[in-house]
Parts: sequence; structure tokens; C-alpha cells
Amino acid sequence: MIAYTAVISIIFSALALRIAYIQFVHGEEYSQAVLDQQTKEKEITPRRGTIYDCNGKELAVSASVDTVVIDPIKIEKAGNGASVKNVLCDVLDVDGEAVDKALAKKSRFEYIKKRIDAEQSQILRNYLDGKDENGKEFSEKEKKLYNITGVDLISDTKRYYPYSSLACHVIGFVGTDNYGLDGVEAQYDSALSGTSGKYMRLANAYGTDLLFDQYEGYTGAENGLDLVTTIDLTIQHYVEKSLYQAVEDYDIQNGAGAIAMDVKTGKILAMASIGGYDLNNFLDVSDEAKNAINEAPTQEEKDQILADAQRLQWRNKTLSDTYEPGSTFKIITLSMALEEGKVSLDDSFFCGGSVQVQGRTNPVRCWKTSGHGSQSLTQAVQHSCNAAFVNIGMRVGAQAFYKYCDAFGFLGLTGDSSQQLTAKTGIDLGGESGSIWWSEDTFYSEKNKSQLAAASFGQTF
Repeated sequence: MIAYTAVISIIFSALALRIAYIQFVHGEEYSQAVLDQQTKEKEITPRRGTIYDCNGKELAVSASVDTVVIDPIKIEKAGNGASVKNVLCDVLDVDGEAVDKALAKKSRFEYIKKRIDAEQSQILRNYLDGKDENGKEFSEKEKKLYNITGVDLISDTKRYYPYSSLACHVIGFVGTDNYGLDGVEAQYDSALSGTSGKYMRLANAYGTDLLFDQYEGYTGAENGLDLVTTIDLTIQHYVEKSLYQAVEDYDIQNGAGAIAMDVKTGKILAMASIGGYDLNNFLDVSDEAKNAINEAPTQEEKDQILADAQRLQWRNKTLSDTYEPGSTFKIITLSMALEEGKVSLDDSFFCGGSVQVQGRTNPVRCWKTSGHGSQSLTQAVQHSCNAAFVNIGMRVGAQAFYKYCDAFGFLGLTGDSSQQLTAKTGIDLGGESGSIWWSEDTFYSEKNKSQLAAASFGQTF
């Protein structure tokens, strides 16, 4: 008897020590594991901020929708996997294999389809309430056939763009996860997206909620901030209309871009790039690209054509493409010369059709090969005379010319005279290319003035 008592005492002592070890050494770890198994957590999606034009017109808005999720463990215990699959495939038009993979997971939460339309939401809600798609009570037989226990609808938001492709390269778009991927949607994503909330409840092994208030938790979502752009939709409309007409009239092969700016403030009132795309279907491509995809012999080539077509239509030419400013730059040269006192309205210039420049074998030619003859400064500007502006640039000089170009923001001096220079405006949109300028050593060369001459009327940079 004493021996049995001793053995039992030893066993209970060992158990006590083991319990104490688990309690004090791993207690927190196991408690957390229990909570992880028994708690159900739902994300509360914040509403993404609205994007407006400068007059308060909505460019991008978020509407409340539902996202469909399932609890595979709960469905397995309920034994209604086939019913769930049939209903989801029928109502949501989702792939059966994808549903099978989700049902096979040993988890409490799997996405089936994000941001479904209102009609689909209502049908699923009816099924969950034991009713048919029209809201009529199911018979007992129908309840088994359409049993979707383990399916849940969680609140979500979906982005809509009321004006479709208008100002698409400025507005940008969001992906399936509601994060901004382009335009101001991407640039100000952290402000627009807001902060998600969550709702937590305790559940039993079957996934049924247990009513223990001490385990409930709720953190409200914080909606995103609204954003007002400088874009004026009316001006944007006419800029795009005129740009499309110009492309058609002049048979432009490589697209086109245009910017309308308030000259007093620098505000961008319109920014257009041809061709555009529908913001509500940003992955869709042109019919021409679709035909090319269909004709491609391999899937790899099809995928490449699609990716190239998407990148091309998303490209904002006004930001990403560089170009020679040409004669539009002459007003910059003129402003330097007037500011430096190198020219006045009383000056006159002679154009014989070309001008010889140190370091060049051939002379710089004016667009009017016969020349403009004698002309005043005002007339030289009116004629957009290359010869006159080469003369004006030489009066300004290479060092002063560079100083003003840097002040205008066209190049960024680095202190390295051998470095080819570049600069950006710093506009709050992604994808901006830098300018392309000569190094100081090249531009300042006393033996070759051809760079200064060409820059004076806007060419070769």
C-alpha cells in the first residue's frame, strides 16, 4: 500500500512539475496559440479618399461593395463543400479548381472573390438567410442544396472613375488590393488609402461565435483623406479633344502629349497623353493589340505583347519622354539676354540665311535659307530667326547661359564640370525623365562654340 502511495505521489509530483513548467515557461505561448485557434478576426476596409478636379468634380470615388471569403475548416465539419462550390461557381462565375484549392486549405479564412457587384451580394445574402435569389423561403430540400454555411461577406470598397479615360495619366489607378499603382493614386496612396480596422470574436471548433464579451475586440477603420488636384476637367476635355484631332490630321505615328499650365502659378490645368485607357478597365488593351495577341504563335509571345501594350498605354509621354524644345526655347534665350543687358529693343540683326560658328565646319542655317535680311529684335523674334538667336546666345556667353538654364530648372549643376547634366521639375507624379544637357567642360569650350549656338535656338539638347 505504501509502495502504491509512493508511486502515485511521484506521478502527481511529476505532473505538477510539468504543469508548472508549461504554465510558467510556455504559458504565454500556449495561451496565444489557443486564442489564435478560437478567435475569428475580420478586417474592416477603410473608404479610399475621393479625388477631385480644381472645381470639385469627382475624378475617382469609392463605393461600398462586398468581398466573399470562406472558412474551409467550418465547411469541412459541416460537410457542405459540394454545395458551397456549386453556389459560388454559379453566382460568382469563379473557377471551380480555384474553389477546390481554397476548400482544401486547413485554415479559417480564404478569399474567393473580391469586390463583387450588388446583385451577387444580394443573392448570397439570401442564400445565407435560407432564401432563394428572389428572397423566397427555401424548402427543406432546397436548404440542403443551397447550404453555404462557412461562406461570409465582408465589407469592402471598389474604385470607380466617372470620366473613364479622361485625365487617366494624371489620376492613375488602383490594383486589386486597393493600393495606388499609377498617377496621383500612387503618389498619394498613403493619404488616400486610410487605415484598416478589425473586428474580433471568440469561436468554437465549428467556427460558431461564442458570446464572451471579454474576448470581443473592435478597431474602427480610418477612411482615407480626399485630394484636390489642379486639373480643370473642362480644359482637360478640350486639350484631349484637340490633341486627338492633331494626331489624326498630321498622321502622328508615335503618340502625342500636351500640358496646359497657369502661367501665373505653375498649376497644371490639363495633362494629356495619346493614347489613353479606361481607368475602370486599366488592364484592357486596344483592339489592335488584341489582334496581335491572338495572332502570336506562343503563350510567351502573347504575354509579352500584352505586357508591352499595357506599359505603352500607361506611359505618360508628357513626363516620361524627352524632346528637343526647338524654337520654343528662343524665349528663354531672349529673357537671359534682356536680363543681362546684352540686347535691347533698339538692336538690329542681319540674317543672310546662315551664320558661321567657331568649331563648326558647316555654318548654322536659318530655317529661311534665303535669309530674313536686316531686322529689329522684335522682328527677329517674330521671324523665329536662327541666325539672330545664335548671335544673341553668343552675346550672353556660355557661362551666363548655363547659369540661367540652371536657374530655370533645366539642368542641375553638380560641381563636376565633366559630368553630363540632368534635372527634373519634381512634379508630384511618378515616371518623370530628366533633361539631357552637355557637361560644363563641353559647353564652355573656347575652341567650339557649336553647343552654345545650337542651344540658343533650342536644338541638340
